[in-house]
Amino acid sequence: MMPIIYNQKLKQAEKIKNNWKLKEALNNLNDFDEEKVLTTHERFQFYFLKSSILNDLFSSKEALNYAELAYKESKDLKSDYEIINSLMLMSQIFGGTLEPSKSVQVINEAEEILARNNQKSSQEFKMMKGYVLLHKGCCCFGLGELNLCLMFLGEASQLARDIDDKKLILQTTKWLGFTYGVKGESDLALEYQKRYLALAIDLNDKQEIIGAHNTLGMLHTQKDEFKRAIKHLEKGLSICYEINSWKTFIISTSLFEAYLKSDSLEKAQQCHDRMGLLVKRGTFKFNELAYRLQEAALLKISPYKTSHTKAEMIFKEVADRETTFVEFKFFALVNLCDLYLTRLKETGNLRELDNTQPYIDKIRSIAENEGVNSLLVEMNLLQAKLRLVIFEFKEAQSLLAQALKIANIHGLNLLARRIENEQAELSKNFLKWEKLRMSGGKISERMDLARVDEQIQILLQKRNYLKSINTS
Repeated sequence: MMPIIYNQKLKQAEKIKNNWKLKEALNNLNDFDEEKVLTTHERFQFYFLKSSILNDLFSSKEALNYAELAYKESKDLKSDYEIINSLMLMSQIFGGTLEPSKSVQVINEAEEILARNNQKSSQEFKMMKGYVLLHKGCCCFGLGELNLCLMFLGEASQLARDIDDKKLILQTTKWLGFTYGVKGESDLALEYQKRYLALAIDLNDKQEIIGAHNTLGMLHTQKDEFKRAIKHLEKGLSICYEINSWKTFIISTSLFEAYLKSDSLEKAQQCHDRMGLLVKRGTFKFNELAYRLQEAALLKISPYKTSHTKAEMIFKEVADRETTFVEFKFFALVNLCDLYLTRLKETGNLRELDNTQPYIDKIRSIAENEGVNSLLVEMNLLQAKLRLVIFEFKEAQSLLAQALKIANIHGLNLLARRIENEQAELSKNFLKWEKLRMSGGKISERMDLARVDEQIQILLQKRNYLKSINTS
């Protein structure tokens, strides 16, 4: 939420930013920085706008510095409106740098300021409260507290409708869709994302229209509805080209994944080649990482073992790299697990299980640090299945029980039912497992009975939940 800007030069920079010509807007502000005579209000607006642009350019450290300067100026102004705007921006930056506790701290300060405000019946107060509730919901999303997230988003959505704030309605609708997606309630997620697209079209906000098409494309890809997915993604991509959007690479990445998953390998390769041209522009740091992962994904499905070795090297390179783009690290880690478990099935060599374990531990750390409890549940399920493969039945049962507990605590109802089905399946197949144990059955037979491949595919899809935060 941007404060109202009156200075004409700042207003021009804001207009350029709103057209997502971020570097041009930043250059305008850098020139403006040389002007010495600014009012306190103009300094606030300058710092706020510069922070917002830097945040959109993923320069989080610089963005935070300017957000703190904006906050200092807002305190001098003694204006609740400007103070709360600064705090919401700082909360957003902390959320992007994976510091949810700091994000919560600053948004709580904004909420306390609102609570002391004596204009509770005014339109402006209700609008500010709605945006604070939206940010609070986003904080809970980052902490993995999805039920609390839904509560705050629901309150924000109701306020937005009461005051007919269409932009706030759009944002709450989008985040409700994300949250239901992480909860595994794909039908509800799809319903909200369709509403998000309709709202974006109504506002003629082309960046949000692209984001909605991207999210719907990912959801349909996840459901194996490839024609619908590709239709949304191609539509989004055409708008990207129309307005020269920075989201061109992101939506191309989703399109690549849809082609790859639907076995349209020639189109996936063509998409990858086009994206290589974007990488050369060097606009965003994540472009090169995404491009390298796509190269590895294409190598991984090649029939040649040498290609698999090259894919493994790229996945390891990304998995070991320090990066704030956690979805890329996660994708590399899951693919490494997949490569090693495929070899385990082919060779029966249990050393491949040992190779897998460090990467499983790293994925668990991502789930815990990111507060993605649904991912933590899925990792418990994978580990339970791997314990079954080596006939450690008690350990498998314990991991399933832990998974069910996490799912129940965090209201992941669909996941909880799936775990209960896994527990029932284990009981039903107990004699089969005993027979395999007594006969020393092949590793491949054990992995098939445990349905390890199915679980890996679920984890590969899980990346969509991580991506949704940054790509819409």
